[in-house]
Amino acid sequence: MGDAPELPKPEKPERKAAPRLEYDPGHSAYVATRRFRMLMGLTLLNTLMIAALFVYAVIPIGPEIQLFGRTVPLYLADVNVGILLVLGASSIGVYGIILGGWSVNNKYSLLGSLRSSAQLISYELVIGLAVVAVVLTAGSLSLVDIVNAQKRLWFVALQPVGFVLFMIGAVAETNRAPFDLPEAEQELIAGFQTEYGGFKFAMFYIGEYIGIVTMSLLISTLFFGGWHGPLLPGPLWVALKTFAFAALFIWLRATMPRVRHDHLMAFGWKVLVPVGLLNVVVTAVVVTLLGG
Repeated sequence: MGDAPELPKPEKPERKAAPRLEYDPGHSAYVATRRFRMLMGLTLLNTLMIAALFVYAVIPIGPEIQLFGRTVPLYLADVNVGILLVLGASSIGVYGIILGGWSVNNKYSLLGSLRSSAQLISYELVIGLAVVAVVLTAGSLSLVDIVNAQKRLWFVALQPVGFVLFMIGAVAETNRAPFDLPEAEQELIAGFQTEYGGFKFAMFYIGEYIGIVTMSLLISTLFFGGWHGPLLPGPLWVALKTFAFAALFIWLRATMPRVRHDHLMAFGWKVLVPVGLLNVVVTAVVVTLLGG
């Protein structure tokens, strides 16, 4: 038997390369996009810095003093809703994180910013519940009145649950370990600030450390008597208490391991929020029974 005839091989179709998109730096659309992203970056930095610095206008660092025959208060403004201004200004930082992840046109940064915003919004609610208990105890929204109400007894003794809730929420709000998921330096994609470098990257961390000092100052004002203390002047007591809590934040950073994101959210919504609501109800009942 003879060999079978060879069948002709089918010709392979020619593959055409996909056309490459060439970006002209001088094109008007490209220039407009670049300028818009730069504007978003500047807006982000301004938002974070303003949110971190604005609250110092209503936080008292000492009582009124007599200077050259004039009464000088050691605070810029005694606003009757000062604690609401603090909470409102601190919540602005969420917008900065979302803009930071979105403006770099990176899907991983955007996902990181959404994850971060979910964490911050959840733990702002915990901080709010702790503050409500303090407001009920003091009978005022003014930070000056809250400090004056602690002249005899600090609120950490009357509101230990509120202090623990506020402390945990403050650690989560300032992105410190074990709640530092918004940054996560050990990951390949470091959250919302992945595409940032240089001065913009430094501004992120300047805002973060200003937030640590702010939260430490709020803890000393709401729960540890503010400027009240023996022997030393009031502003020095505020500085010592603030420094002690800032050192505690740094110590937590070097000690605690990071938790998973689902554990973080479950702990906030299933544990802290119910405990905070229960603490508010118990505080309201006790204040009502004691006649305010």
